[in-house]
Amino acid sequence: MFDRKTWIVLLLCGGLLALNLYYKGKVESKKPVREAGREQETVQQEQGEPGGTANKIPGAEGGEKVAKTGAGEDPEPSQAPVEEQTVRLRTKEAVFEFSTRGGGIKTVDLLGQHTVGTDEVDVMLNQAGTRGVGALTKGPDRFIDEHYQLQSSDDQSVVFAAEVEDGIFVRKKWSLVDRGEVGSSYRVVLELSVENQGEKSVELSDYGIFLGTAAPLYKREWENQTGLFYLDDGEFDFEAVTWFKKSFFREARSLFSRNLGQIGYAGMSNQFFTTIVSPAEPYTGGMWGKVGTVSLPEAAGGGEKKLIRAGISLPRETLGPNGGQKTVKFEVLMGPKLNTMLRGVGGKRGEVMNYGLFRFVSHPLNKALNVIHNSVFKPISDKWSWGFAIVLLTLLIRGVMWPLQNKSTRSMKRMSLVQPEVATLKEKYPDDPQKMNQEMMKLYREYGINPLGGCLPMLVQIPIFFGFYRMLQYAVELRQQHFLWVDDLSQPDTLLTLPILGGVPINILPILMAASMVLQMSLTPKTGDKMQQRIFMFMPLMFFFFCYSFASALALYWTTSNVFAIVQTLITKRLPEPKLKKKKKKDGKGFMARMQDRAEDMQRQKGQGGGGAGGGTPKKPKKPRGPRTGG
Repeated sequence: MFDRKTWIVLLLCGGLLALNLYYKGKVESKKPVREAGREQETVQQEQGEPGGTANKIPGAEGGEKVAKTGAGEDPEPSQAPVEEQTVRLRTKEAVFEFSTRGGGIKTVDLLGQHTVGTDEVDVMLNQAGTRGVGALTKGPDRFIDEHYQLQSSDDQSVVFAAEVEDGIFVRKKWSLVDRGEVGSSYRVVLELSVENQGEKSVELSDYGIFLGTAAPLYKREWENQTGLFYLDDGEFDFEAVTWFKKSFFREARSLFSRNLGQIGYAGMSNQFFTTIVSPAEPYTGGMWGKVGTVSLPEAAGGGEKKLIRAGISLPRETLGPNGGQKTVKFEVLMGPKLNTMLRGVGGKRGEVMNYGLFRFVSHPLNKALNVIHNSVFKPISDKWSWGFAIVLLTLLIRGVMWPLQNKSTRSMKRMSLVQPEVATLKEKYPDDPQKMNQEMMKLYREYGINPLGGCLPMLVQIPIFFGFYRMLQYAVELRQQHFLWVDDLSQPDTLLTLPILGGVPINILPILMAASMVLQMSLTPKTGDKMQQRIFMFMPLMFFFFCYSFASALALYWTTSNVFAIVQTLITKRLPEPKLKKKKKKDGKGFMARMQDRAEDMQRQKGQGGGGAGGGTPKKPKKPRGPRTGG
């Protein structure tokens, strides 16, 4: 059985691939879901604006006030039209636009992060939201603070105030974070003060704040990459928009509603960008989420995709009548999912990367990639620097694995030398596979051959490959980064499309990857029978289809790894060929030898009628015990 290593590798590859792709595809939620009342199901539905069609904010300066109309929506019938005012606070990497409509963050313009297919239009977070991040709610989509007064603003802060309900006064102060802090360009602080001037007590937890929206940026972005998340009692959980879809086991769901323990943070994200709202002091509360649709521009592939919107409740506290007051402080991070930045901010925000099963590999790989880029290539030139960083990281990984790979190659060569004797055993025991395997293991033991030795490098490469895959899947650092003919390392390296075949894209790197993999395998010593070798030749085809529509950075890594392996194999071929020598017997037996002896004993007992009463093999007499010495 141990010579079937090809089957083992294929099964491991397929199993790990399935685990990786469907790790987040849970049939049912881990925790019970509390459905909201029917009156909340009929409240207003948020209409998604065309995603990715925002205009870049030209020359926005800190504290600049811009008067705009009510974002194209009709005001409430009971109120006269009120002109919307916006205030922009600018950081080095982003422009936060605040609005008197809801008193929150209307949008965040990420400077230098362009939408897919353009070099001019910036990515804007919460662009599809009808309310700003921080707007006050009383349940899913039930916004109660329509209009605020702009009390003050400067280049570091903005203050809004309003009476949102009879006797309930709200004041919101938004402030930029000190520039010296990690990720300060994408972080702001909200001080939310709620005062009850009415005659009755008010439960603060009846109110909540809106977390905004998140939507895919391009057509090929997978549905399981957009969703909501939360840190509940220190445990991170993520629910993709697929949670709402109909499945074989249940109907479609319209509302995500969950009671949480201590809310460390909550938010939403797509493949590369996120919104994280973190209470300064974690508290017990609830979270809700809903889905909508967003229309993508033609440059991003067109069509409609699912967006997510969510909110959290305020702390459980009673505000007494005639002046009961509570101030709750939040930190809001809206920006790219930069692993090093999120982990630098702390508070387990690094879990938002959602690396999943292979995070123990993905995190160090991302950190190493950034160190190599920032310390080696960026000081020389920004051109192609991220591509060269991927190549160098791949070479370092393969260099570390060189001794293991070399040992594996020599083990496979020695196995190929013993194949004539293996063939003889197969002819000798054609109808007794168990006996043949026993004799084959004896043969391997005599020559000191480990039948799984040739699989070890592949077994080590599998978690590295999938760790690289998960890391690159969310590596916003690679967006819009060029390398050779590749325009964007986070996208496939499509050179042209074939209209004859319905617009099939021609991606060069996956083709080079598959070709180099075939060449590498042709140089590797052949083991096993012809059927196993044919099956092993399907590996390049499997990885070709796996990488074809994925980020070109993954194909670049795998191609570089294959080229390194080819060079290593050619060098190994120049070394003296291993000789097939029988291993000297040792006084003690190894684990495999003991297991083999035990299997042979069981086989003998079975042939003699089993181990029943009177039918077993007589026990060997014990050796006489020598006289005891000492006390």
